[in-house]
Amino acid sequence: MSGQGFALLAALFYGMAGVTIAKGRSTARGDNGVFLSVLVTACMSGGLWRLQGQTDASDLLASDALIPVAAFIAAGMFSMVMGRTTMYRATEQIGPVATSLLRRLTPVFALPIAFLILAEVPTWGTVLGAALVICAILIHIGRPTLVSKGAVDAGWAMGVASAVFYALSYALRSYGLDRIPDAAMGTFIGALAGLLWMQGAAALGPKPRARLHRLYVDQGRWHWLTAITLSGGQLCQFFALKSTSVVVVATLGSLEVLFTAFLGHALLGRTRIGQARIWLPAGLAAIGTALLML
Repeated sequence: MSGQGFALLAALFYGMAGVTIAKGRSTARGDNGVFLSVLVTACMSGGLWRLQGQTDASDLLASDALIPVAAFIAAGMFSMVMGRTTMYRATEQIGPVATSLLRRLTPVFALPIAFLILAEVPTWGTVLGAALVICAILIHIGRPTLVSKGAVDAGWAMGVASAVFYALSYALRSYGLDRIPDAAMGTFIGALAGLLWMQGAAALGPKPRARLHRLYVDQGRWHWLTAITLSGGQLCQFFALKSTSVVVVATLGSLEVLFTAFLGHALLGRTRIGQARIWLPAGLAAIGTALLML
């Protein structure tokens, strides 16, 4: 499968995950399955690495592997911990479609980050695509529907923060893959770093028993489905970054908005997902995506 194909498959997985996060919120007693999702990502990527990975564990001890491994660890912290946590909280506050639209800011933030870290110079088509994404988000934000202004403000802030964290992780992953081209291994290193950080922060903070319980308690069917789809999306993104640019991978995710809208309509109902005001922003995002495919 091509890099673009993996990127589109990742968008489908993330679209499904946004809807299942909203479904899982009603039964959540802890973090709504954030920790579970990172654990599943570690298991899936670790197993895939052992089955068909191109790098042995001993290779990671070489001196020239230090910097790319550090990049994978940093990417894992930005995506598995900070990116996922803010994405979950934004989805709970403003819904899956609005959160999915805000994640389309990722390529906008990825433009300067990729230029600084990877020296990738965007084309005019890429810049125009990013501009259309911004217009789509502004159209959607112009018609907020939630009653609680505090929840809206917090949700938007979390959604924008998630886009920034994912943009950083894309660039760092691509940097690491340029030096160690093993997507499954890179995903596993990042997920493992996220697991250790989340458990360590809980164990060393106040009320460690309650904080650790909060990590492990949510294991319902929607939490498991979210964990599996997020893990699949994470792996697909890594494989996509092996053969195409950071900005293309980030912007192809614009189709996540359409997937979220369709799946949300089926699972959440029209009133919960706000279908009437999603089509114009989603269409603009899709046009931006098409510009990158030319």
